[in-house]
Amino acid sequence: MRNPLILALGLAASLVATVALARPPGPNEIGEFYFYFDANGEIVGSASMDCDGNLFEEGIRTNSYSSGHAVCNPD
Repeated sequence: MRNPLILALGLAASLVATVALARPPGPNEIGEFYFYFDANGEIVGSASMDCDGNLFEEGIRTNSYSSGHAVCNPD
């Protein structure tokens, strides 16, 4: 009885880890931005982190993306 439970918990943990790793990247630095594209090259989502560290996201993340970095001027 104990072995099937341990196996089930192990499989569930590996599934959660795989899903977490499969998410396309997003901004994690101030001034960073991403645009996400569908198979036709149309923008379907975006994500950015402004100069104050606020994260903004809209649409969906895909594995086809372009990223860049904005310059934040010091106060």
